Amino acid sequence: MENNEKISTESKILAAAEQVFLRSGYDGSRMQEIADLAGINKALLHYYFRSKDALFEKIFEDKFSQFFPRLQEELNHATSFAEKVCLYAELHIGLLIKNPYLPHFVINTLQKNPDFAQKIPTEVLMQVLQTYYTDLEAQKVRELNPVQFMMSVMSMCVFPFLSKPLFCKAINLSDKDFELLMQARIEEVKRYIKVLLEPIG
Repeated sequence: MENNEKISTESKILAAAEQVFLRSGYDGSRMQEIADLAGINKALLHYYFRSKDALFEKIFEDKFSQFFPRLQEELNHATSFAEKVCLYAELHIGLLIKNPYLPHFVINTLQKNPDFAQKIPTEVLMQVLQTYYTDLEAQKVRELNPVQFMMSVMSMCVFPFLSKPLFCKAINLSDKDFELLMQARIEEVKRYIKVLLEPIG
């Protein structure tokens, strides 16, 4: 019973934290706000999670523990490098639409603690890269630096979320407008991927 109660309290905290992070962003979120939304006192919140970083790290691990297995499963059904990269972009942008605070946390955490990178699974991306060389040999893609290419694709997925305040202010977008723009961006990025990989001649 006590263990179930602990799980229930932790689940309430994580659900409340997600709402606060989504509403206020990582930097604007406060532990007191999370405690209030979870219906507990701040001391109990600190008993479960000693800091905002520890709380967010748990959310991050939960999100990516769901994302990468799903990505792996989807990639197993794709045969070409272009299909795999398009799937990656679609799922990555979809993840960030639901969790727009993730990029800021990851960047800030990596700057403070480079070892945090070990928590991010990279094996799936390495498998995608290997497909490039198979397709290059079969002349299905143009010759390029696949590492540079994947860095560019990742940037196309992540940068809009990092610069959301600037975009929203510059062209007067509401949060809903931005979300719709990012949903449309999935197909936009896919078009770039296909054009960049199209064999020359």
